[in-house]
Amino acid sequence: MKGLSYESYEILKLYDDLPENLSYTNNSGAEYSTKKSTPTFFYIDKSTKISTLTSMSTNVHEICHGLTFKYFYREMGVNYLPHEFEDITSYFYLSKDKKITSIFTSKVFPSKELESKIPLNLRTFRFKTYIQGDSSTQVAGIIGLLDEFNAYYHGAKYMFDMLPVYKSIYPKNYLNEWVMKLQSEMTAFYEFDYWIKEYIMLAKEQHSQLYNTMIKDGSAFYIYKNIYNNYKDLISKYTSKVNIEKNSTSYNYSSEFWEEDYFRLSRQLSDKKYTLINKMLKK
Repeated sequence: MKGLSYESYEILKLYDDLPENLSYTNNSGAEYSTKKSTPTFFYIDKSTKISTLTSMSTNVHEICHGLTFKYFYREMGVNYLPHEFEDITSYFYLSKDKKITSIFTSKVFPSKELESKIPLNLRTFRFKTYIQGDSSTQVAGIIGLLDEFNAYYHGAKYMFDMLPVYKSIYPKNYLNEWVMKLQSEMTAFYEFDYWIKEYIMLAKEQHSQLYNTMIKDGSAFYIYKNIYNNYKDLISKYTSKVNIEKNSTSYNYSSEFWEEDYFRLSRQLSDKKYTLINKMLKK
């Protein structure tokens, strides 16, 4: 990992280096505290070399979540940043060169409010978990959605980087095995991009104060833009790599993405109603 996927390695290292108990005291003398309850390698199946390789993607994803909501305490212990208890505090590891300590000051709405905006034909298998379910996307709203978007990106990035290992383990069938593990995580880009766009539009229509907070410099939209461009660049590299590799090895898939979800979501995301948001993502 350190040699092939340094950002995945650094996510685990930053989390591993945190103490089990984290706390800081604000300017008024109030103490904020939390615990690092999950071990760094908790989500890995170590029974075989292959299970370790494949389950590490889930591990990177989940530890990325831990880093998002735990590492903030370390940052605050070093340099206190004024905020209120109800503010949503987070630390986004975007890349080895860009990490953002975020304090979101506006009241968010839960992702459940998007349910009526998502037609039945666009409800993917993750819809139940992240739009209807009881996850951070409810309590933390847009920040929860961005946290999931980022975690799926890093899980996919790890697996993409591991192609040389797949070649060594599956010399005759590496591309099929690699794509099989990556299809769903690459397709997650389209799910979260769609939901986040719908969240932004609903905020603009019904929660103007939240919308204004989201799009200000350095806030939620800035984080979204960075994750979006990181993920989109990864997808471009992935499709290019598949097209090159399939010319010299066996390949059985008709699409390198989760086929049904990919086609219906990519069509939806081409809708003109997202034009303004897409322009903002390119600035």
